[in-house]
Amino acid sequence: MAVVISISLGCATLFVLWLTTKNRRKPTNPKDLPYPPGPKGLPLLGNALDMPAKEPWTKFAEWKKQYGDIIGLSVLGKGIIVVTSYEIATELLDDRGAIYSDRPVNRTFNEHGDWGNFLAMIHYGESFHRQRKMLNDFLNPSGARNYHELLTEHSHELASHLLQHPDKFAKYNRFHISSVILNIVYGHKVNDENDEWINGADSAVTSAAEFGQMGAHPIDLFAILGKLPYRIWGKNFVEKLGALKRGAYDIGPKPYIWTKEKVLSGTVGPSIVSALIEQYSLPDGTIQYESDIYGSTGTVYLGGSDTSVTALDGFVLSMMVHPEIQKKAQQYIDEIISREDRLPELSDLNALPYISAVQKEILRWKPITPLGKAYAYHDFVDVLIISVEGLPHASIMADEYKGMFIPAGSMIITDVMSMVSNEDDFPDPYTFNPERYMDYSGEKPRLRSDVRDPFDIIFGFGRRACPGRHVAVAQMWIMCATLLSVFDIKCPLDENGQEIRPDLEYVSSITSHPKPFKSLFTPRSGRAVELLKASLLVNEQ
Repeated sequence: MAVVISISLGCATLFVLWLTTKNRRKPTNPKDLPYPPGPKGLPLLGNALDMPAKEPWTKFAEWKKQYGDIIGLSVLGKGIIVVTSYEIATELLDDRGAIYSDRPVNRTFNEHGDWGNFLAMIHYGESFHRQRKMLNDFLNPSGARNYHELLTEHSHELASHLLQHPDKFAKYNRFHISSVILNIVYGHKVNDENDEWINGADSAVTSAAEFGQMGAHPIDLFAILGKLPYRIWGKNFVEKLGALKRGAYDIGPKPYIWTKEKVLSGTVGPSIVSALIEQYSLPDGTIQYESDIYGSTGTVYLGGSDTSVTALDGFVLSMMVHPEIQKKAQQYIDEIISREDRLPELSDLNALPYISAVQKEILRWKPITPLGKAYAYHDFVDVLIISVEGLPHASIMADEYKGMFIPAGSMIITDVMSMVSNEDDFPDPYTFNPERYMDYSGEKPRLRSDVRDPFDIIFGFGRRACPGRHVAVAQMWIMCATLLSVFDIKCPLDENGQEIRPDLEYVSSITSHPKPFKSLFTPRSGRAVELLKASLLVNEQ
């Protein structure tokens, strides 16, 4: 019966779509310009059947060779523009940000799942600008430096945990990444790995991943379907929507309310939320723009945890399989810090360009978000629908680019994988090679100024670029430098003494991340351990 209902609803949805498309006015295209080139689609369905459900960037790479750096697609009447070059992405999303800073329609997540107030999801407008400003005041380059001491302390604590538990990297990676973010955003200090706030972020990520692809429901195509009882979509949909709502509450209103109560009672330390509460408090005690406060900070809470954990996973993986690069990085660190007999600090960043080169190459070699990213998912029972994995941009109004017409409401996908694999910018792109960023021509090694910085691709474009970029880069750098200074990072051995090599293939969900792997952290020397323990004593004082 459920299958019959689903098929009936699917057919009804397709019929409504046909009527809508048939009666829709022709988009404003006074010059009658051509749509960007792309594969020819089927009537009504468009290119829905052309794109794979997994790793769509592989198909985009094929189309790029045939159609060029900008590809035009259509799925069920929705325009999709795939941008595969950095130059086009910057021209459209950076230079024309007023046009290309919206998000595609996503009713199930935003309206029915209560995710619509979060900065990452919110449509372009007044609240978007307000939330960006709220975060920029604290996370810009100057503001990020205020957190350097905290980031360094947590890098030492991570190393201390690995000293005691050398095979538990995955556990303590997530713990310390999340601890830093919760402290910065809410002033919440995490005491153990079972902290409910860490679990709240994990549950939110899980609920979003298990719900299905964003934008992948008939409700996203036709708002009127959202007025029907949820149960007609099946028990599974109802349960997952409930989990989605709980996840939104756990990373938005819930930690905000906790922090507000602590602020009013004077029992919480400094944080972004407490500062925003003070900034937007009125004389009568009310707080302005509360949904924007928890929407902006909740985005940092959720997004920062998952992506930063994956980035450090990538670092450990790359060091395990490239011991010669690990050794070279350690030699550079030793040259700088051995003179002062200490652990690395963020003030050493400019003096250790090779560590920055390793960091850049990790994020380029295995990008956490291979696309901006979107693709079509096809399953007849569930209806042929547009499916968004990640957060693409959308055009607010019609535009023209090099003689091509881009309709209003088009979904804009930035093909990050194509950009970081561009052989003109990154020769031999599938090889892990930090040397591509290094310049040895001067008195001291330095980063090359004539090589594309992958950070400018990885952290997004335009007004939707990651607001926490500067803190994220600093956190990853100091954790990498600290672990390299204290440990040799190795593959563990099996019972026969053979290395257990990790699987380097990443899997995609909300982000692209490594499969679970084992690693081993061995202290480099007794002196390294002494320096670590001494730093921990200083941090406690």
